[in-house]
Amino acid sequence: MVRAPSNGYITQVLIRPGTYAAALPLRPVMVFIPEQKRQIVAQFRQNSLLRLKPGDEAEVVFNALPGQVFSGKLTSVLPVVPGGSYQAQGALQALTVTPGTDGVQALIELEPNADVDALPDGIYAQVAVYSDHFAHVSVMRKVLLRMTSWMHYLYLDH
Repeated sequence: MVRAPSNGYITQVLIRPGTYAAALPLRPVMVFIPEQKRQIVAQFRQNSLLRLKPGDEAEVVFNALPGQVFSGKLTSVLPVVPGGSYQAQGALQALTVTPGTDGVQALIELEPNADVDALPDGIYAQVAVYSDHFAHVSVMRKVLLRMTSWMHYLYLDH
């Protein structure tokens, strides 16, 4: 018997009848997706860290929903970049080849929307966060974001 750690669903079941599943080899036999509130995780240049603050207005456009712009708020900025995380593996840890390429990650909370809720987890989007710094220039960013959203109507499907 396999027990789930929380409410959710299983996908990509890799176990077959007669297979023995053990916790020790640390080889998952299936992928568990927990039921939880959707999170939008955006990655920004490290230079942006100076201006990102919880509560800043944000807009998100999804490739899968062309022509639509979704409003939200920046809720938090993660206090570490991927390059600052190490785990003992018995081998030397490598540093990023190009300094500053690891982006700062931030969480965006969108206003409730049925179209967004219908999207699968892990889908790609573009995000813009508007701070009070150079607020008059944010109009250009809003126009560019909307143009990007309209461009999602055009794609080649082979």
